[in-house]
Amino acid sequence: MEIKLALCLPRDAASVPVSRQVLDGCLEFLGVTREIRTDIALALSEACANVIMHAAPADAYEVLARVRDGRCVIEVVNGGDGQPRDIPAPPRMPLNAEHGRGLQIMDAVVDDLRLTGNGLHGTTVHFEKVLRWQPGAPGEPLFSQAAAHGG
Repeated sequence: MEIKLALCLPRDAASVPVSRQVLDGCLEFLGVTREIRTDIALALSEACANVIMHAAPADAYEVLARVRDGRCVIEVVNGGDGQPRDIPAPPRMPLNAEHGRGLQIMDAVVDDLRLTGNGLHGTTVHFEKVLRWQPGAPGEPLFSQAAAHGG
């Protein structure tokens, strides 16, 4: 079983809370714990804010999310020519820095964080988070049954 969500959003600060609330609403309905949803929301906010502040000029960016095998996998994609390339890890910023700590924050709250390039001016931020369920969560049996039957 897999649930997918795709959002195509304008590169505007107003899109950040929209993406965060849409994904959080879906995860809440499935019964994901508040702590996990909070971590995902923080990481998603940072990824979207980075696109808005640092991406090459483009009219839109995408948020792609899927829940599968007990994980939430999210990609925030901005424009580019589609040619993947690795991006070096940014330098660690001091804890008291006013800016530039978004990737450190994301890395602290997710289980897997990767950046890949899309050619000359695009980047994909990929992160994953293992899900935990509230008691009686409607989503838990769906994903438990799918895992038991091979996907």
